Amino acid sequence: MTTMNREKLLVLVLALVLTGPVSATDSDQPSNREISQKYFHPTRASLSGLRERGLEETGLIAVYPKDAACPQADSFFADGKRGDGSPRNPRFNHGMHAGLDIPAPAGTPILAIADGVVVAKKEETPDGIGGIGIIVQHAPADTGYSVWLYTRYKHLKEMPALDIGARVKLGQKIADTGTSGTSGRHYGGGGHSHLHLDLFVSPDDKYFSGEVVFFPINGQMADPLALFRGEPMDTASVRKLPDGQKKVVIPYMTESGKVVNSGKARVIWPYACKAAGSPS
Repeated sequence: MTTMNREKLLVLVLALVLTGPVSATDSDQPSNREISQKYFHPTRASLSGLRERGLEETGLIAVYPKDAACPQADSFFADGKRGDGSPRNPRFNHGMHAGLDIPAPAGTPILAIADGVVVAKKEETPDGIGGIGIIVQHAPADTGYSVWLYTRYKHLKEMPALDIGARVKLGQKIADTGTSGTSGRHYGGGGHSHLHLDLFVSPDDKYFSGEVVFFPINGQMADPLALFRGEPMDTASVRKLPDGQKKVVIPYMTESGKVVNSGKARVIWPYACKAAGSPS
């Protein structure tokens, strides 16, 4: 190598040391606001953005126990219809349902589906989106899964007394079923008493919580039934499963506190199930 070439190489190395590698910087990354607007906001995200972050039908089917009576879901993930068969409002998520609706009488206790930490609480917004809600983060150590999970419980009767940062245990009562966020539109003044359950899946514990929107920064929406089926839970992978693997046996807790059919994962249905033949 000639002296001139050595000098040119030295100059190039010094330039790289001083300026750093040519790659995306923090300023090049989308902001939380941009991620929200594109992928997660119920009235602003594009249809393609919602689908990119998981909001598509999966074909999962819940299989409830024969020897116990559990409150059953009547409106499913990415479904365009409510439980009563009426079409959903296209203003929200382009008419798609972003979670799972489980009707239950007002005041029915809602259970934590797994151990976790309360990371957000949402008051009813001026336009009533979602009503009162609480969000719980579940680390891999809490569930036995390899991914971080976030469960959101909406339309609660009142704001739970749990503080942000509080630990909850599988099967612990965390809220009461209510009608918040459902009155005055399709369901009239009386509203619709039910739990809306959301699931988010993420490779890490980073999340954003705003007035209306909550999301894992590097994660996506997922079918809540996938939580009870097991991994993989991301929508793209679930959609590829053969039909024979899309039946989801629901793990649950009895009214006496016994966990049934949970397997290796430590998760349960968000309502206690009554033994067959017990009074309602």
